[in-house]
Amino acid sequence: MTQEIDYTFCPNCGSKFTKMSPNLLECNDCHLQFYINPKPTTAILLINQKGEILFVVRKNDPKKGMLDLPGGFVDINETLEEGMVREIVEELGITISSKDLTYLGSSVDEYSYGNIDGRTINAMYRAELSENSSIVPADDVEDFLFISPKNIPYDKLAFQGMKDFLKEYYPRV
Repeated sequence: MTQEIDYTFCPNCGSKFTKMSPNLLECNDCHLQFYINPKPTTAILLINQKGEILFVVRKNDPKKGMLDLPGGFVDINETLEEGMVREIVEELGITISSKDLTYLGSSVDEYSYGNIDGRTINAMYRAELSENSSIVPADDVEDFLFISPKNIPYDKLAFQGMKDFLKEYYPRV
């Protein structure tokens, strides 16, 4: 696997990079400073009328078949909230207003895809799922299920940052 910090060539002039610090590369010729920053993502605790959390089953790698929270990468020119609302529509076919989102905090994680290891920073939200919501798995979601906070199967969750966040948010309920 290649880590982003291991990039070799400057995108500006094609010359070699020198690693200046754990997250900074500098071009030997044009002196471009290239920072390795986390990519923004979102995830949501969608809570049904019984207080259960909606988890999705990942359809694709990385972590195909494992449980995840609905969400994903934020697109260019999107706010975190717009990205969250878009991901819910894409993955579950339901619409939630951004004003119904409650920001809970954030987590950091590693995300390996293809042959590159990258870092993410994840904005975590919470919203109540309306009783008449008709959920249709789509995009990169194979299936969904509701799980009580006291029964979260941490060993089946896709990402460590999500596990850590949920353990802190739901301390031994």
